[in-house]
Amino acid sequence: MFRSACRLLILAASTLPLMAFSIKTVENPRASGPFYDVRGSFVAAKPDIPAALVAGTDRRVDAAIRATVRSLSLPRAILTVRIIRAGGLPILFGNRHEAKVTVDATSVSTGERIASATFTVSATVFGRDTNVQDALAAKIADRVAAEFKLDGGRPTTIASALSGG
Repeated sequence: MFRSACRLLILAASTLPLMAFSIKTVENPRASGPFYDVRGSFVAAKPDIPAALVAGTDRRVDAAIRATVRSLSLPRAILTVRIIRAGGLPILFGNRHEAKVTVDATSVSTGERIASATFTVSATVFGRDTNVQDALAAKIADRVAAEFKLDGGRPTTIASALSGG
């Protein structure tokens, strides 16, 4: 029993560093789906959502938009990020927090909604709950950056997930 547990631990410890690698692919941006020149964003939530989560998400999404430079002429859009619900539950060594988010892209020229995405993100925080809202805001902003191809997002690897922020 002890020997099999040790083998399992060694296997897990040896595969964890290999899962941290990420390979970026070079692809034609127009062939990979909708692609927009995002000019701004607005983050909104119900009153029961913590203000720190809304402000942190807004700050990070705006930073991702400012970091993005487009070399092509693309349709201009503004993002509306709505945090529908946020909550957490305790797990064995910390807390797992989750948020459901809806993002709408609105055309600058016509005012019509041109794209929409709904997703759920989660963040696990070990120890104290001091940086829960910050960690969840970072996850939301990273997902928005990935969905709308903004340059401000972090790579999604285990190494960046374990870095804590």
